Order: sequence, then C-alpha cells, then structure tokens
Amino acid sequence: MKYFVMAFVLVAASVSVADWSENFDSYAAGSGLIGQGGWEGWDGSTAPDAFVTTTQFISAPNAIDIEPTSDVVQEFDITAGSWEITAWNYIPSGSTGKQYFILLTMYDGGSSDWALDLEFDSDASVVSVIEGTATAGIVYDTWVEVKVEINLGTNLQSIYYNGVFLETIDWSTSGILELDALDLFSDGGSSIYWDDIDLVEISGALAPSTWAGIKTSL
Repeated sequence: MKYFVMAFVLVAASVSVADWSENFDSYAAGSGLIGQGGWEGWDGSTAPDAFVTTTQFISAPNAIDIEPTSDVVQEFDITAGSWEITAWNYIPSGSTGKQYFILLTMYDGGSSDWALDLEFDSDASVVSVIEGTATAGIVYDTWVEVKVEINLGTNLQSIYYNGVFLETIDWSTSGILELDALDLFSDGGSSIYWDDIDLVEISGALAPSTWAGIKTSL
C-alpha cells in the first residue's frame, strides 16, 4: 500500500482519478527510498537508491537526496485526462554533472518510452528540455519549483521552471498517451534535493500562467 497516495476515486466518464503527493516526511532520516511509499529502483534494481535527508527541506523535516548513482521511480498508470505535476528542487552552488526529472509514457526498464527529460546540467549551469529546445539558467541555493501541465487528450505538455514558462511540446511522439511514471535520475551528477512533489488532475487548455516559482523553507 502506498502510504502517500491519496486515492480519491471519482466516477467521471468511466475514468478513475487518483491524486498523489510525496513530502518524504514519514520516512526515517538516512533511510533508503526504495521500498517506501511505492518508490522503486529503475527496472527493479535496489542499487540506484536515494536517501532521505534533513540537510535541506521545504516541509520539515525531510527531503530526498538524489545522489550520483540514484535512479528512483514512482509509477502512476494514468491513461486519460489533464494533469499537473509540481516538484521543488534545491541545487547547491558548486554542484557538478547532470541530473534529470523524467516523465514516462510507458515504464518498462530499457523498453520504456520517455515523454520528458528535464536536464539539470550543473557544469553548464543550464536547465534544458531535451525533447524540445527551451533552456534556462539553473537557480542555485534556494528551492525552485518545476511544473509540467499534461493534456493526454491533446497530446501536449507545458513545462515551467522558476516561475517561467519554457515551452509547450508534444507529450508523446510514440502514440502512447499515458502518464506511467516519474523517474528522478542522476547521471553521475552531485547531490541535488527534491521535496513536496504533487500530481493533481486539472481542467482547461494548456497555456502559460502566472505563478510563484521560488519557495522558502518552512
């Protein structure tokens, strides 16, 4: 049973809706994330773990530390509707290497299908939408929100970073119109932190919106 899954099953056009959130606060500091709250290692491996930390956080007392070898996955299996996923990250100045916020239309190990690779390249100090063309400068030493609005009906996603609309691109180029999983992955990049991740159903067309993209720790 996923402790942090808030499952509100609504009957609407025969589609089940489930909102999900994760703040890592019910886990013991220093514990591995894999096996807790529905989190698993990529392709079922226990090696690429991430660890609960009190070093940085928004909602006290914990966040998750994505280390150079981390690759952790949360599955959703959403097949219809419009959805918004938000997540707060903290990248310390002096960080090196690349880390990724990944959304998958299909999660099946090496046969998975990628919808979004949002790359944080600390060597270049650049955030990039790999499937698109947008870039932005990394904001260091403060909590910054990542937001993605997904419309499975129109096959579009809109990506935001630090309160700035980056671009709208196709959700799927393979024809798989699903949101199957979130993957927090480090390709050898030094530790960055994530906290307060939320997935909620939304309504209406995708369009740039005004919102606050930086948050102060509580």
